[in-house]
This record gives sequence, C-alpha cells and structure tokens, in this order.
Amino acid sequence: MNETARRPLVLVYLAVFGGYFGQQMIMPILPPLARELGLSEVQLGLVMTVAAAIVVLASPFWGRRSEALGRKPVIVTGLVGAIAGLAGFAVVTQLGLDGRWSLPVLFGLILVSRSLLFGGFMAAIPVSAQTYVVDVTSDEKARVRGLSLIGAVTGLALVLGPAIGGLLGRFGLLVPLYVAPAALVPLAIVVAWRLPAEPRHRDKPEVPRLRPFDGRIWPFLLIGFGLFLSLALMQMTIGFLLQDRLELSAEQTARTTGFALLCAGLPMLVMQAAVVPKLGWRPARMLRVGIPIAMTGFLLAVPDLGQWPIFLGVALTGIGYGLAVPGYTSAPTLLVDRNEQAGLAGLLGATTALTFVFGPVLGTSLYQLAPALPYLLAAALLAALLVFVLTHRALRAVAAVPLATADSATGH
Repeated sequence: MNETARRPLVLVYLAVFGGYFGQQMIMPILPPLARELGLSEVQLGLVMTVAAAIVVLASPFWGRRSEALGRKPVIVTGLVGAIAGLAGFAVVTQLGLDGRWSLPVLFGLILVSRSLLFGGFMAAIPVSAQTYVVDVTSDEKARVRGLSLIGAVTGLALVLGPAIGGLLGRFGLLVPLYVAPAALVPLAIVVAWRLPAEPRHRDKPEVPRLRPFDGRIWPFLLIGFGLFLSLALMQMTIGFLLQDRLELSAEQTARTTGFALLCAGLPMLVMQAAVVPKLGWRPARMLRVGIPIAMTGFLLAVPDLGQWPIFLGVALTGIGYGLAVPGYTSAPTLLVDRNEQAGLAGLLGATTALTFVFGPVLGTSLYQLAPALPYLLAAALLAALLVFVLTHRALRAVAAVPLATADSATGH
C-alpha cells in the first residue's frame, strides 16, 4: 500500500478505534451504575440487547447511505451521533442519580440514549470504514491487510477502553460517562477536516451473494455464534459477580471490573497480534486448542474462591479466545472463492453482532437465578463446540486444503 493510500486509512482506523473505545470505556461502570440507579440485572441486559439489535438492523441502512452519500459523510455522521448518544446517556444518568426521574422514565431514557441513539449511529462507523478500505486499496493483498487492521484497532479499543474506564471510575461513576463523548469530539473534528472523500467505483463487478446456510459456511457461523455468545455471558455479568462476591462499593466495582476486562482483553490481543502469526497453526488446530482453554477459564469463575481465581479465569478465556477466534474467522476463508470473501466477512460480522442481541439478557437473567449459571452455560456451550469441531467434516475439509491454496484464496 503506497503512502498516499495509507495516510487517510490512519484516520479511518482512528474513527473505528474511537467509536469502540467510547463504547468500551463505560462497560466497567455499567453493573454498579445500574444498581445505583435502581435498575435490575435484567434491565441492564435489555439495554445492551436492544443496542446490539439496533446495530444489526441499522448496519444495512448505513451501508446503503454510504453508497449514496459517500463513506466519509457517513463515518462523520456516525461519530457525531455516537457523541450525542453517549453525552445524552451521561446527562440522563446524572439526573437519574439525582432522583429527577421515576424508574420507568429513567429506564426508557437510557434505552433511547444508550441503545437507540448511540447504537444506531455507532453502526455507521465500522460499515463505512470497511467499505472505505475496499475503495482506496488497489490490490487484494492491501485490501486484506487494511481490513485486518480494522480488527486490530477494534481489539485495541476492547483492551484500553475498559482499563481506562475502570481507572476513571475510582473518581466517580459519572467521570467515564462524560470523558467518553468528550474524547470523541476532537477525533470527529479531525476526521471531518482531514479525511479525503474516497474514489467511487461504480463499475465494480457484482459480488456474489453468500447465504448463511451455504454448506461451506454454516458450520463456522455456528462455531462463531457459540464462541461469542459464551463471551457475552461473561462480559455482561462479571461486574455483578465481582461486586457481590467481594462485597465492593460501586467505585471499587468499576475499578476491579476494568482490571478483570483488561485481564481478558490484553492476552487476547497479544495472542492474535503476536503469538498466532508465529505459531503458524492451521485454523482447526487453533480451535481445538483455544476452545478448551477458554472453557477452563469459565469454570474457574464457578466456585467462590476469591478474586484471583476470577482474574486467572478471565485471563485464560482471553488466551483461549485469542487462539479460537482467528481459527474461526480464517477457516471458512479457505473454502470460498476470492470474490466471495467480502460476503463471508459480512456474515461473520453479523453473526458476532447477533450473539450480543441474545447474550446480555440471557446472561443477566441467569445471574439473577444463580451467579454461577452464566459461567456454567458458557462452559457447556464451549464443550459442545469442542465436540462439534472434533467431529464435523467441515473442519476436516479445512485441514485438507493445501497451504499454498489457502494463501492464494485469502490474498496472502
């Protein structure tokens, strides 16, 4: 990729990072904040479920808007709308803590600001960023690298966001809520000012449409759904688990939850960025090794053994997912044609988003029944996936693809 093409892509990556960073910065404070506001675990789960559903529903709309208006206007619109959603959520929360709203009104306003407004506009950023990369890259190798860097900056946001949000939470639960939108304001200004409009390719060949029940693809979509549903069960309940088992205050919970999410995110990032490329393992092997490691991590959170087994458990889940997720995302790319790779990426992304429609409300509902249940279900799901991975013919088909063919198919 030449320097001229690389420079605007840095701004695209910053936009993606900023959107996910703002989202993840407030994650550690949500469980204690919900309790301070008088919301139940299930109500918080509904807030996150509605937000994920809005992302799934709004993504095709923003894809069409980016075709009609261009990628840059939609990226900027997404950033501005995300700022408005986060700022609105902060104001609603502050007034809620001051007792200005009744509980039903407060819950409704949180749904509007955090779920509908933020979720709806946040959906515009990754969709337009991915298509911007496709528009400005001149060859398949540069395109694959550019799209993979979107995944890398997303992973970085998933690591840094909770860590910084947890640290800021020690100064009060409202501090991360206001810092998150404020941090996005200069980023939105720079992107609006410096990001050039992309060249439009109206003569691009039509991309074949892949269907989720394609025999080459559905086994891996099932694997991805199980992986990320298990992860969602943990992410939505870990704050409640730490607060209840360790008898923490709201501020202590925010800080401790941020550290726990860092214990999961940092190993996952290191595994994906540094370890997996050096191992050189085939996708099937990454799944067969990563899934049981993550399963062990979930099981460590089941008994009440104090905080360090929980931290060790979430670190093991990070290591396991750091192996399993690259295996899941790369395996089906070996079975589809070059011109089907974009359609496959869309299906993989939609599957991930769909798990966060079901995961938050399922996890919080199980937690109300018994705190260990979300982690037992997550471990059971991974155990079933491991059996599937070890026995299904799709994984044998991936293992049979010669490495030279695999490299050619993915543009490496």
